[in-house]
Amino acid sequence: MKTTLKKILLTLAVPVILYGCAGAPLPDLYWPEPPDVPRIKYIRDYRGGNDFKSGSGAADILLGAEGGAVLKKPMSVHVSGDGKIFVTDTAASDVFLWDPEKLTATTLASMGAKLFYKPIGVATDDNGRIFITDSQTDKVTVLSKTGAIEATLQPQVPFKQPTGIAADKVRKKLYVTDTHNHYIVVFDLDTLKYIKTIGKRGKEEGDFNFPSHIAVGPKGYLYVSDTMNGRIQIFDADGKFVRAFGQFGDSPGMFARPKGVGVDSEGHIYVVDSAFNNVQIFDEEGQILMAFASYGSDRGQMVLPAGIAIDQNDFVYVVDSWNRRVEVFEYLGEKYKARLAAAGTNKDKDKSKK
Repeated sequence: MKTTLKKILLTLAVPVILYGCAGAPLPDLYWPEPPDVPRIKYIRDYRGGNDFKSGSGAADILLGAEGGAVLKKPMSVHVSGDGKIFVTDTAASDVFLWDPEKLTATTLASMGAKLFYKPIGVATDDNGRIFITDSQTDKVTVLSKTGAIEATLQPQVPFKQPTGIAADKVRKKLYVTDTHNHYIVVFDLDTLKYIKTIGKRGKEEGDFNFPSHIAVGPKGYLYVSDTMNGRIQIFDADGKFVRAFGQFGDSPGMFARPKGVGVDSEGHIYVVDSAFNNVQIFDEEGQILMAFASYGSDRGQMVLPAGIAIDQNDFVYVVDSWNRRVEVFEYLGEKYKARLAAAGTNKDKDKSKK
């Protein structure tokens, strides 16, 4: 991807529209424009419980008395290792939990966890525990997979508007963005004990000015949206500064209001910009490769986007806050090619059996 994408004439958000088979209701959307090979494909959007039917095919949604609850003001999205989608919603004061495989939907409030006021970040670990930051109560709550309260994180200094949260399941670390303290707090993922803080307020390397969203990459690096410094900062697994990229501006590779950040399986860095209403993709060195999405409410468009998550299959989930939805895209990289190859092999096997 790196060699090819660097040749792309970057635009902020013009998709390729390719029509599929006859009778298809809507065209496929791809980025970038021809003659370059498409790298991002629009898949669908999720707005609430009505996008998920029960496994029996009945119309009921497994959401208790709330029925097919819809998003009001989504903020962050997280996809767990088993494919469940978590979406924080500040207007609903709740966290939505969707299971595309089992076709079920619920919320943490309907599971009994009616304790959030302004949930911002969400993460999970391999044991199914759920971690939620609440910027109004200044707490980070740990829940079991059934929604029972297990603990609240105890930093050395009380949180002042915790926002982003990310778990490094391999190295057993939990990172929390303490936005108004202008640093990242590190906890032990197993014991939940405080370890240290990373950074302080400032503009130098390793400093922050109202940091927001964070992500952990495949190599254990920590990626931080240093929002009011207009940049992304990268730290290694020990919390040491690696590099920063970006600055305020309106040219490709610059930022106006960087928010969600995520990393795919090949190390490409995705940054949501809530002012540009798009997602920019960078290589590991912070060089701009391409961008996708644009302003609007149609497919592949967004208004005031916020969080982003990339699952283990390189599907990209972006919170389109103003349009009250989560849009799903697919990176057409090596994992996509492997799926195509596997599908072709399975078709050949089926033909040989006939």
